Amino acid sequence: DEMARASDPATYANDPERAWLRLRLPSRKADVLGRLKALARWRELEAQDKDVPRGRIVKDETLADLASSPPRSQADLAKVRGLSAAWGGNAIGARLMAALEDAPPLEADEMPAREPQRPGLSSEGALIADLLKLLLKIRAKEAGVAPRLIVRADDLELLAAGQRNGLDVLQGWRHDIFGADALALVEGRLGFAVTDGKLKMSQLSGD
Repeated sequence: DEMARASDPATYANDPERAWLRLRLPSRKADVLGRLKALARWRELEAQDKDVPRGRIVKDETLADLASSPPRSQADLAKVRGLSAAWGGNAIGARLMAALEDAPPLEADEMPAREPQRPGLSSEGALIADLLKLLLKIRAKEAGVAPRLIVRADDLELLAAGQRNGLDVLQGWRHDIFGADALALVEGRLGFAVTDGKLKMSQLSGD
């Protein structure tokens, strides 16, 4: 599935109207998000026109700052962190200001859904996460794959906290390499043992 997405040209198509959805939202206020959407669209068009990475135009953090605290005039751009003083009078600065001036508040039906609150780790959950990290090191070494490519740290903590749905590590090749054993470990069907001075995994009985 991942290779199919990687080889699909649509994966790399960047719709300027949806560019803002890739950004960390600085607020959930409609006016701030409206400006963020307009700025992200402007930056995407600038990047495509110049055939450069969007970060070369303006960094994400600077876009968020501009959306949250919009400058009153183009001259104020010279004081914005992440922009050079030249933006206070050059053409690209003028285009940025035009994008801000025409930005309407975000429509209610465009408002992104709130991310579900992630379960916190108890002291016991933190110990379980440590065991999962140890198992991850073992399985990653055996497979010759970097641990971070198998599972993200936050997903590892979710697994330790008891979440099972929506985790990539429980799907496809990640499940085969690590996920199945990780479930067995947190469910008490797998444990660590030291044999001849070497750390090994052992199946546990159901008693």
